[in-house]
Amino acid sequence: MARRNYYDIDDILAGQERVPCVLRADLDGLGSAGSGGASKVHRNARWALPYWMADRLNEEDYVDMEVSPVFSKRANRMYAASPESMQLRAICQHYYQFGLQLGDMVPEIPHVLRNMYVQRIIKVARIAQQGQNIEALDFVQSLDKTETRMLKLCQQAQSAISDWHKNQAYALKRAA
Repeated sequence: MARRNYYDIDDILAGQERVPCVLRADLDGLGSAGSGGASKVHRNARWALPYWMADRLNEEDYVDMEVSPVFSKRANRMYAASPESMQLRAICQHYYQFGLQLGDMVPEIPHVLRNMYVQRIIKVARIAQQGQNIEALDFVQSLDKTETRMLKLCQQAQSAISDWHKNQAYALKRAA
């Protein structure tokens, strides 16, 4: 089972991403949850379940969980070819956290995540230092939640450095 942070809302939302699954046994009473109105779901039926549910059902041998299309071999090749041009927010808003949850299932995912993060975070830091222009705006709109958080932290750090250079940092104020 993947490492989960029970109190982290972003981790919870990442767990909501759907993954394809194949049922290993006939299940009664689940027909209304899937497509169709039948009350029995037959073995080998394909379902897209939220990751948190699929992971648990996979442990109990009720389903065979497959790799999410977000981290398929084809998608990973696209990410490696041009990481800065990927629209991660459109692909998966919690791309990195979802990838970490799937890391136990697919051994190459942590490597893909690291390479993409390293290449994209350089551009995030550059945008925080130089300010935003039209090109930067397109890139900022493609950031996932983790990268957006990093951009805000970089901008706050840049602002603090600027204040320090202007001798405005840590200025004592007179009490009223």
